[in-house]
Amino acid sequence: MARSDTKIRILEAAEQIVLTRGVARLTLDAVAAAAGLSKGGLIYHYDSKEALIAAMMDRLVASFEARVECWRREDGGPGSWTRGYVRASLPEPGSTDDGIAAREAALIAAMGNDPAQVAPYAARQEAWAEALRTDGIDPLRAMLVRLAADGIWMNEALGVHPAPTEERRRIVDALLAMTRDPAA
Repeated sequence: MARSDTKIRILEAAEQIVLTRGVARLTLDAVAAAAGLSKGGLIYHYDSKEALIAAMMDRLVASFEARVECWRREDGGPGSWTRGYVRASLPEPGSTDDGIAAREAALIAAMGNDPAQVAPYAARQEAWAEALRTDGIDPLRAMLVRLAADGIWMNEALGVHPAPTEERRRIVDALLAMTRDPAA
């Protein structure tokens, strides 16, 4: 098996442990067993729990940013990065991206008790804020849209669904409209 395939298997096993048992149960022994490796095989790739968590967060951030960029390229024009952020954060319920976004939010929520564990995610915040400021629309409006999307995303990660599906769709549409219509 290729080295990158093994790393992906390890990260997926670690994510599954965090999501099903909690971050407190994330141990190298548990991850090695879940990934079908010896502990030594795991340590070859990730020499500590901290390195494993950092890799999980890096993977999460890269996945999210790739979805934002995909939406941005598809959309184009002023506000496209902000709309990409909304669409990546709040994908259509039941879509493949919806499952990915939910997993990412749950991982961040599970690890949120330890600032060091979410540091890679937090470190990207300034780059995302800069992308909002330079997106070709009012920077304050872009930040408001982003914070509203973050609030819905985190509520859903915690199992709180503040709006039924159809109302949620209308909310997302309204957030997207705010990035296009200067009078919104």
